[in-house]
Amino acid sequence: MQNRFVVNGNIKDVQDVILAYELLEAEFKINLYVTERKLLTAEQIEFLQKEWITGAPFTFPEGMQLINPDINEDSIVPADIKSDKTGEIRHFQNEWAVQLLTNKLWEVYIQRLDELKAKADGLTTYSKDLFEDTKSFWEQVLENKKERNITQSRLDKIKEDVNVIFDKLKTFRKTESEEFEKISKAALEDVVGKLDAVKKKVTEKANFKDLADEIKKVQQSVRQLRLTKSHDTALRKAFDDAFHYLNETRKSYFSTKNESRVAGLKEVIGKMEAGLERDKKDLEYFTNKAEKPKIGSLELQLLKVRLRQITETIQSKEEKLKDIYKTMESLLRQSGTKEHSTTETSEQPVEVKETAAPALEVTKAPEAEQPSAEKE
Repeated sequence: MQNRFVVNGNIKDVQDVILAYELLEAEFKINLYVTERKLLTAEQIEFLQKEWITGAPFTFPEGMQLINPDINEDSIVPADIKSDKTGEIRHFQNEWAVQLLTNKLWEVYIQRLDELKAKADGLTTYSKDLFEDTKSFWEQVLENKKERNITQSRLDKIKEDVNVIFDKLKTFRKTESEEFEKISKAALEDVVGKLDAVKKKVTEKANFKDLADEIKKVQQSVRQLRLTKSHDTALRKAFDDAFHYLNETRKSYFSTKNESRVAGLKEVIGKMEAGLERDKKDLEYFTNKAEKPKIGSLELQLLKVRLRQITETIQSKEEKLKDIYKTMESLLRQSGTKEHSTTETSEQPVEVKETAAPALEVTKAPEAEQPSAEKE
């Protein structure tokens, strides 16, 4: 990122000046050196424009005015100064604002991480509260990585420390007992046996409604079962398979009419919607987030900058999007009616309590990372 730039300006359309901007990240401020053009030689101006902006030192002449504009204001150009490079100035202001605010956000996250690490160091037994706090912190970090507020290198640093905390929690967390595993397996096999018995009753003359009711009764009877996570998944699949088998067999016997979806039209609509809504969904997402009552002040400032950037992007693209909207509306009119399915839906997913211990690892996924901890 470029931390210096130079543009021309004038005071009250009378006095020509050179505006030299410098970002001081460590001090969270901007220096603006305003120098009358007549106080500088052509060689000095060229040096500022080519060498100083890349980091070379320069001693400004006597008479230079030093100003520290607020980067959060609408413009970092003083009110009494005009410049024909407002677009370039706005570009640097937005870029620097993002950089400064992300640096502040990083400091906040490091402080929070240090607090979590201190709690982990003091543990003698497993702490569910620390697990939830660390998991919540990690999700916040991932959300800001998704929004490009945290770099990959910084994410990796936080991830490494978060993994240490989860690993320590895992050492205190006892795995499921062998006896519980056996009980869970036996309960699963009992339910699957009942479902298999219902499926054996399926014939051409069977009352499919009665058979569906039988499956639902079995489903109701297992709602309070305590199973491991893997057995819970297997049980849900067993019920899905039973309802699916019943429906597919009924369709085969009675030649149930099944309307097919128009895959080609759906693909075209999907592509048009993606192109049409991309920027507006970003704007809606950041706008909604900015309105959340618990958002931090630094994040709110950062969101305002991002909203300003997205708004300017949308304004430049609106003319191009008009033709895309017209094409989409035309396709929707041609489709006639909404898609619908004639397939009978199965019962709501069975609710089974699972008591598997959380794995607690944080897995690697550069853009959508999450701790692979299972739910409590």
